Amino acid sequence: MFFVKTKVRLFLLSWILGALLSPAWALTVTVSIPPLAGMIAPLLGEDDQINVLLKTEVSPHGFQLRPSHLRTIQNSELVVSVGSSVDYWVNNPVESMSKRHIRMMDVAGVQVLPLRSAGLWSEQDHDGHRHGDEPHEIRDTHQTVDGHIWLSVENAKALVRAVSLQLQALRPEQSAAIKQRTVQWLAQISQTDAEVNTLLMPVKQQPYLVLHDAFQYFEQRYQLNGVGAIRLSPDLPTSLKRIHQLRERIKAGKVVCVFKEPQFSTKRLRSVTSGLDVKVGQLDPMGQFMTQKSPAPYVLYDQFLKQMGQAFVDCLAGR
Repeated sequence: MFFVKTKVRLFLLSWILGALLSPAWALTVTVSIPPLAGMIAPLLGEDDQINVLLKTEVSPHGFQLRPSHLRTIQNSELVVSVGSSVDYWVNNPVESMSKRHIRMMDVAGVQVLPLRSAGLWSEQDHDGHRHGDEPHEIRDTHQTVDGHIWLSVENAKALVRAVSLQLQALRPEQSAAIKQRTVQWLAQISQTDAEVNTLLMPVKQQPYLVLHDAFQYFEQRYQLNGVGAIRLSPDLPTSLKRIHQLRERIKAGKVVCVFKEPQFSTKRLRSVTSGLDVKVGQLDPMGQFMTQKSPAPYVLYDQFLKQMGQAFVDCLAGR
């Protein structure tokens, strides 16, 4: 009994000390996936806190919130999510708690692309993306929209602006500082965007396959030559007919690289590449391996873009 009372006293003491040491003006922001944290962290002050619900090594597909995640949401002043099928699991808890919530999909200026099919993409779709057709705004069901919208630089900028305005509303006395950080961060993203475009210039014509179609926004931004996906979704199986079609394309020398993802099994990818002369690279839409040298569970968005671009170059160059 003595030990129980002692533990309770220690817990209360640590809670009180934490409350006293934490500045009253500090903000707590929670995001659904790591790339969102990398977009908005530079807007926050030194004493502010950002929480990430999804760990980098975990796939968002089929993810389920735990009680600890719900407590994190409850203790947040602002929640930021993608608002697509990628993180649908955060919507109900946030709404039930009546939290301030920014859904990237609903932010003014964010543009979305229609979901493409698995297998080889048609020449019409392929040419359309290579020639830089503008994405169009769609407010439809998750079944028709490509939800990986954070891989668009322009969408990222739109989210930064929206979050900045919300932070200024939450902390009006810090409005000037938040505005200054916003301007500087947007300029840095634009500079990185130009650098990544230059980096990718030599490999823009090289054809490649992806495990699943998570990179359409990045592909279109830099006019890359994606020709197909092994799977439409990580949850759906790959037919033998599709595997045969993809293998035939590789045998014909029309695929330089096949990209895997660290969150998913490579079993289906191996069924496509086994015994064939094709390079295998890795793309990471969640930034899993990018965080290994970072003290935070995310990397800043400019570094995310650079490392994504370098991953393409590493596999597509030299063929």
